[in-house]
Amino acid sequence: MALIRIAATGSRRFAHRLQKMKGKNGEDAVVVAVEPNLHTGGCLCRAVRYETRGLADIWFCHCRQCRHLSGHYVAAAAVRREDLKIDGPLKWASFSATAEYAFCPSCGSPIFWRQFNAPTVSVFAGSLDDADGLAVKGHMFVKEKGDYYDIADDLPQFEGRPQGAGIRNQLWAHGADNSIRENEEQSNA
Repeated sequence: MALIRIAATGSRRFAHRLQKMKGKNGEDAVVVAVEPNLHTGGCLCRAVRYETRGLADIWFCHCRQCRHLSGHYVAAAAVRREDLKIDGPLKWASFSATAEYAFCPSCGSPIFWRQFNAPTVSVFAGSLDDADGLAVKGHMFVKEKGDYYDIADDLPQFEGRPQGAGIRNQLWAHGADNSIRENEEQSNA
């Protein structure tokens, strides 16, 4: 089997897309296209796959809702809705008057979280194939963290949602719909 690599330049963030095709001698070949700012991921059973462009850095959210949703705190990164492509069955379930999460109906893996009026979707970082080019920016809603664990790293910690946290704040700063509920019960990862 031949391996053909097509590289893009000019970006720190890269992800790989694999495609099977025939090589010049008729043998099976895999083309690896490296695209800037592309991240892929999906559920555990691989029935749901997704692709993002322009994924923001990762935040750890310790709010009560995220802890109940995931069983611990959540690591998530926001992406504009129009920059997220989803393939496969997905089940959305509301968990508040303003927000819902998505999971695979086959294996139950939680994959996305969104507020109804937000221009972004949060991607659970554990569902990413890799996090190349992404950094963890810090911890939010630490005043709601579980009492059974300590935060032992040196990342910044915020009692609520920090100003300038990820792509969502960048969009709000440029006039995006700001009718989203912001309170201590609602994570903005």
